[in-house]
Amino acid sequence: MIVAAAGGNPGYRLEPVPKRDTNNWAPRFGFNYRFGQGPGPLGWLTGDSRLVLRGGYSRTYDFAFINIALNIFSAFPFMNVINLSPRTANSYTSIRTAAAAPPSIPDPYQVTRTIVGGDFRSPYAEQVALQFQRELAGDWALTLGYVGTKGTALYQTIDGNPTLLVNNNRATVRVDPKRGIIRLRANAASSIYHSLQTSLEKRLSRTFAMAAHYTWSAFIDLASEIFNPFVSGEVAVSQDSFNRRADRGRSTYDRPHRFTMNAVYETPWFREQKGVAGKLLGGWQLSPFFTMQSGAPLTALDGADPGFRLSGIDALVGNAIRANVNTNLNPATMSVEELFLAGGARLFSRVTAASPLGNVGRNILRSDGITNLDLGIIKNTRLTERQRLQLRAEFYNMANSRDFGIPEARVSSANFLNQWGQAGGNRRVVVGLRYIS
Repeated sequence: MIVAAAGGNPGYRLEPVPKRDTNNWAPRFGFNYRFGQGPGPLGWLTGDSRLVLRGGYSRTYDFAFINIALNIFSAFPFMNVINLSPRTANSYTSIRTAAAAPPSIPDPYQVTRTIVGGDFRSPYAEQVALQFQRELAGDWALTLGYVGTKGTALYQTIDGNPTLLVNNNRATVRVDPKRGIIRLRANAASSIYHSLQTSLEKRLSRTFAMAAHYTWSAFIDLASEIFNPFVSGEVAVSQDSFNRRADRGRSTYDRPHRFTMNAVYETPWFREQKGVAGKLLGGWQLSPFFTMQSGAPLTALDGADPGFRLSGIDALVGNAIRANVNTNLNPATMSVEELFLAGGARLFSRVTAASPLGNVGRNILRSDGITNLDLGIIKNTRLTERQRLQLRAEFYNMANSRDFGIPEARVSSANFLNQWGQAGGNRRVVVGLRYIS
């Protein structure tokens, strides 16, 4: 209809139009094996049928995000933006006139548009898991296992018509000079995840239950998002459209270390809550939850694009040009505080028009980690056989520790790496009273 309304002009046609995705075969299988009593020293490991081996494989597909379709249908040729000069006389009338009879576009091929690849389809992930679980004395269980995931045909935002490597005449000359800026969403990225996962759990008995989990992992990808996950830390487009493989590095979601522990403890004394002392001292329950986690990776961005390598696409997704390393130190092994104290922005140098791409690797820096303790305290007081009064106090970030998150990552900013400019969170206490009958 749009092409017909434009007099058959092919410049108004949406292309390419991907075919229907009909090949999403998703097999999965798993197994459990319980070991019997092993001979000799193996008997200590296997116990009396207390050691279980579990494993499996799965292939799963993701859905296309609704925002991908919204980006397409809110851009040309489905929508065109008309700018009126400031203080245009009778502007409302001009808007109505433009809506009734849109002005002709001299060259529709030069209008910025968002498209998907001709082979656009559902990305998929393949996961493999192998896990040993050993029942220990009493109600304790120890788990040790490997979990790996490979992502294929992941979504990535690509500059579909980048400027030339050299002599791009301030971004006026592109690979296809007949077309303008094209934001292309394609199945062009991949990822790999490896992890060692351990758990120690105790089932509720004798008024106590707990679980502790530790994961040691590595997450590497070519692109973590098709949108912009962190404006100041990573941009969802490659700095070099002709060498996207150079962006392979730590994923935005990489957290090498994560430890969590939670517990529930019910005080054993005065359980019948008889007398005044029983009402006051009985019925208490404590529920701590502790978390320690590595910080998120980030990229040292330059903050400018003097070579006009991303001109046009940067208005849609941000500026992904990276800075240069300007030190003999290894920034990848340093914390944000160490980098800041060692010189901050002086450890990096800016790109130039003659050398427009930075040599800093994608996501080689890492932001501040998380150390957090939450605590819940519950007091249940029996009033009668069927009536109970519950007082609950919940302490979030009880130690009042600060999680700064991702700091300003543009070298051009005076606030570069200054994580202390953020609040970092604070302690929060919630108290509630409930009557139960």
